[in-house]
Amino acid sequence: MGSLARRVLVTSDTERKRLERALHDGAQQRLVAATTTLGLALRKLEAGEDGAQQLAEEAADELRRCVEDLRDLAREIYPTVLAERGLASALNDLARRAPGPVELRDVPATRLPEDVELAAYLVVSEALAALADGAEASVSADATDGRLVVEVHGAALRGEQLARLWERVEVLHGSIESGPDEGAPFVRASLPVVID
Repeated sequence: MGSLARRVLVTSDTERKRLERALHDGAQQRLVAATTTLGLALRKLEAGEDGAQQLAEEAADELRRCVEDLRDLAREIYPTVLAERGLASALNDLARRAPGPVELRDVPATRLPEDVELAAYLVVSEALAALADGAEASVSADATDGRLVVEVHGAALRGEQLARLWERVEVLHGSIESGPDEGAPFVRASLPVVID
């Protein structure tokens, strides 16, 4: 097995384990808490005791947060907006949910290969998630000369985030870098676009 194939397998296993942890530590824990709280509410209701409504409201809050956790996780696996409407809409959605104002520039309106769109989406998603509250950023995704170059200015990635994205981008024979650019943080990924 070649080194690239081995890295693909390792990346796949690492992602699977991370998703399992996210499910266990997020949605699963919330579901257990909501189930327990609903059980207490039912017992209070059957016994005619006060507090059943408050417990039911707490369980409903847990379930709402669980749904949000699952939606976030589903977006990370393959976002619905990306699958249905493409990269421009998906990046616009990320910009809208960012902790500060984000300017979008040069995002291609045409569809690109799924693996390229997903890699670009994940790069931007990780970069915008690293922004401090209220921080400004700009995102561009320029598709020319057989490459998609995605840049996020105003955010930087390090450690596990950058390593995880590096593996995903490298599998596509692309490159990614992050650091200060004339004092300002940036993330830049270059991905070859092969359209069959």
